[in-house]
Amino acid sequence: MQELIQELLAQRVVGILRLPQSDLALRALEVAIEHGLQAVEVTMTTPNALEILREARQRWDGEALVGAGTVLDAENAKRVIDAGAQFVVSPILDAGMVETALKANVPPVPGAFSPTEIFAAYRMGAPIVKVFPAVTLGAQFFKEVKAPLPQIPLMAVGGLNAHNAAEYLHAGADMVGVGGALFPKAAILAGEFEGVAQTAEALSTLRHLHLEHS
Repeated sequence: MQELIQELLAQRVVGILRLPQSDLALRALEVAIEHGLQAVEVTMTTPNALEILREARQRWDGEALVGAGTVLDAENAKRVIDAGAQFVVSPILDAGMVETALKANVPPVPGAFSPTEIFAAYRMGAPIVKVFPAVTLGAQFFKEVKAPLPQIPLMAVGGLNAHNAAEYLHAGADMVGVGGALFPKAAILAGEFEGVAQTAEALSTLRHLHLEHS
């Protein structure tokens, strides 16, 4: 699991997929991966999420890390892991989700909003803690939290895009998750993927960013 955690952190960016149609979802993932993104997350709020997850794992095995998002409890953690999720993400902190993933040797990335929640998640064994919604807290929050808790890898999610992601990384986030800005629902439903390609290319450059705190 440690190797997978290091690989995930090295990517610095996870593309978060939340779309209403599975065929378009797979096409959107394909475009993002073709244009440099090497870590993606299929949210459980996407219709046929488990099927998309299975297909994505088979199709991009060895080319991109494929995880599951919006995993709220132990039961769903087991389902996504059985479907092939390489990491499990949640907007909340649920002990069952964390324990189930750890037992399966799959990195859990639970959600937290406060320093207390961040530390509680870390004590449960979470190797990376998702701070959500990041834009509500602001980039400065990461700098302030990292001062007393430098040992906890943080993933900033919520309101991030190709323009502000670097600010959060420089402030102290170890990685970022980008959803709607990377996978714009209206454009994709209209069959337009140019925005996905351009945003994926811009975000993929962040893995080469020099960070003082890394």
